[in-house]
Amino acid sequence: MIEKKILKKGQVVIPKDIRDLLGLHEGDKVFLDIEQDTIKIRKDQDIITELKALAKRHDKRLTIEDIKGSLKERYGA
Repeated sequence: MIEKKILKKGQVVIPKDIRDLLGLHEGDKVFLDIEQDTIKIRKDQDIITELKALAKRHDKRLTIEDIKGSLKERYGA
């Protein structure tokens, strides 16, 4: 876990190691999600890229249930 202080204008710096790991660059969009007392930050990427990454993480072909779950996680409802 990495600890960061909130700056004067409410800003938090994403450490370079994490930016490099996620391929984030100046001007990229990120999304902030709130779940109870947790803030999640994720990079903006199109759904096809996200689904390919999901398949790679699980080392399998995606089922319709996998796709529905990913869409629900990303877009809610």
